[in-house]
Amino acid sequence: MSAQPLTRPTIPPETPTVDLRRAFGRAASSTWVVTGSGERGPVGFTAISIVSVSVSPPLVSFNISKTSSSLVTIAQSGRAALHLLAEDQELLAQRFARDRTKRFVDDGAWAYDDHGLPTIHGAAARLVTRVHDLVDAGDSFLAVVRVEHAVTSERRPLVHHAGGYRPLGGAGGTLHDATGFPDGAARPTLTHPTTAGA
Repeated sequence: MSAQPLTRPTIPPETPTVDLRRAFGRAASSTWVVTGSGERGPVGFTAISIVSVSVSPPLVSFNISKTSSSLVTIAQSGRAALHLLAEDQELLAQRFARDRTKRFVDDGAWAYDDHGLPTIHGAAARLVTRVHDLVDAGDSFLAVVRVEHAVTSERRPLVHHAGGYRPLGGAGGTLHDATGFPDGAARPTLTHPTTAGA
């Protein structure tokens, strides 16, 4: 019996960006704000791409655009705080998705923690992290971070779906300490030139 020639699979044409965004827009996602701090002051942005990567060691990941004004600060400092927004924090989600010069104007909404990281008050959960790796991924970097400390509450999260924010409804609560994790990750080195957002 003669061997059959191998055939390469047919690769469909690239999915248009609008279709890709529409497809992922159908999925409900938790809403986070990622913050950091450096010589230029506090930085932050709204993210819906936070993913648990590993329990041991405790790693999570998020996407950060190569044009993000937060990229260089987080990469150079090697630290970031991840805040799961509560259902009544839609305005914060909108603020951190827009003009970067207005993200930290309300001093009552945040304060620096003992690590010098901006803390969003009233979040449903907060992760203090150290950057473990930055992976080049198209027009973004995939930031893999190691969780050093986690703080949670009984507050219900703010959900992002179909281009808008949706509350789950329910009771509130106060932030309480959860499990802390040991430090052990090195700071990243950017091997690809990037430009911070204007």
